[in-house]
Amino acid sequence: MKKLLLFIPVLFYSCVNPSMERGFASIGEALAEVAVDLNGYAESITSDLAKIEDDIYLIAAHVEKMQEDMQEALRLIDEILSGLDRVRQQLEEAATKEQMESLLEDVQEFQEGVQVLWNLADFDADGVVNGLDQCPETPYGIPVDWKGCSADQTPVSGTTTNTI
Repeated sequence: MKKLLLFIPVLFYSCVNPSMERGFASIGEALAEVAVDLNGYAESITSDLAKIEDDIYLIAAHVEKMQEDMQEALRLIDEILSGLDRVRQQLEEAATKEQMESLLEDVQEFQEGVQVLWNLADFDADGVVNGLDQCPETPYGIPVDWKGCSADQTPVSGTTTNTI
């Protein structure tokens, strides 16, 4: 029996089936083509993954920059809000239109008073007040007539120094 058992594997081993051999060869070739295709896909996938990794790095850097920009924008918004609050406080403390009109009237009255003082003054010290002086720049110490002009000066027509 031992001899029979040894003979059976030899029988199968020594039996060559050509159609099976062609089938195995065909399967081997197909597997080789699949392996080549799989290697190509693997290289493509590896390349795509590397690009994705680079894109993720760039996106992360962009997100970080956006966060920095957002922090700066929030800081600027805080400054603007603070400035607006100061403006609001100033507006609350600002004078009303009526107060400003009253102040303007006071300034105009003051200006009229200064004008009167100006006209009553004698800036060139010739004895004729500015409001009547027709030669307002007579040198000091030179005798003048009632118009405020010396003998060698000609009165300027219509000239009085009644404006500030």
